[in-house]
Amino acid sequence: MRIYYGWIIVALAAVTMMLAMGTTVGVYGLYVIPVADELGLSRADVNTAFAANNIGGILLAPLIGRAADTFPVRRVMAVGVFCYIVAFIGIGLSSNLWLSTALMAFALPFVLGGLSSFGAMTIVTRWFEVQRARALALAVIGMSMGGVLMAPIVGWLITEFGWRNALIGQGIVIGALFVILLALLRDKPGPDDVEPLPKGMERDPAAQSGSSTSGPLSTRQLLSIPTYRVLVPGMALGMGTFQAITISLIPMAQEAGIGVSTSALLLSVIAIAGVVGKFGVAIVGDRIDKSLFASICLILTAMVIAMLPFPKGAVALFTLAALIGLIAGSMLPLFMAILADVVGANSFASANGLASLAIALVGAVTIRLSGDLYDWTGTYHALFLTLAAAYAGASVLMLVVSRMMRANAHASAATA
Repeated sequence: MRIYYGWIIVALAAVTMMLAMGTTVGVYGLYVIPVADELGLSRADVNTAFAANNIGGILLAPLIGRAADTFPVRRVMAVGVFCYIVAFIGIGLSSNLWLSTALMAFALPFVLGGLSSFGAMTIVTRWFEVQRARALALAVIGMSMGGVLMAPIVGWLITEFGWRNALIGQGIVIGALFVILLALLRDKPGPDDVEPLPKGMERDPAAQSGSSTSGPLSTRQLLSIPTYRVLVPGMALGMGTFQAITISLIPMAQEAGIGVSTSALLLSVIAIAGVVGKFGVAIVGDRIDKSLFASICLILTAMVIAMLPFPKGAVALFTLAALIGLIAGSMLPLFMAILADVVGANSFASANGLASLAIALVGAVTIRLSGDLYDWTGTYHALFLTLAAAYAGASVLMLVVSRMMRANAHASAATA
């Protein structure tokens, strides 16, 4: 019995996201000091380029998502590869801060979106319907492993050859690897590619089939779907607030008397636990009510976050960090699978683009709020209680989504 090519797609998507995220966002911090020292810039100046990338991502996400639903996904990914090569080689050769910032603002968002969020994820979504949560969970593990596996390699390149040659080398070598991966990827299954059904699993009549020949829904049509209107705020609260947690966790640990090197390990613990959480979704995500499961994970995360300011000692804090990574790490594949079930695989990228805009906006607000709350109160208690409340709100919204999807399933069954 031949292997379903969809599982090969999952492996290719995982490698694509590992390279895309692991050589950009995952290692940006490695370039800060050498770039600042050579160009005579302040840390704030170097960080401004990263902020420009975030702003560009917010503006371009809906456009890239729409393009991935309108045109062949591999064509959109090819644009991402071109932007990767141009951005890395261009920044490596440039001594002009404005040019480098422009490449960060307009080229890199096409890399992160075109290759990962709206490229690889969209292809995986189209290849799977019954085992969609499992496939997405396994694919996004590559995204999580990007920083873990690529950071040591990039760090060595910078040390041995300098940051400029490291960037140029990555643009050439990683760009060539992306071209090979694109050649092996296929946009969607063909007539002979039928997703095998594991024992005891059936196709969900409420989920719109990824093999549908209908075109993508327009923005107005997407916003007219009641379930989507509830799901997006839940995704924004559940994913947009996570960066505020990781940003505040390290200084809180240091204020509690934990050393810099030890406290930095908290992020590694969260990342590793997140990979374990994604494996958990791969095992059980398709056999249960995904929205209800997401609601449970969100309320558990809220409870753990609310406890963060209270434990004494490194062991207790590391335990809570591991729990956050384990539970919250399951959110991305769950949300993506639910999103595809709600809008259909042919509109997934467009819907994801609009949702990404909401997630980025919530993230920007909560990151700013995290600093303001600490400045106002002098402690992290109010901050983490506020973030816990956001997760609790997301849990309630996902519970509503679960009820709405069950009602839709019953309505579909009644009219069948």
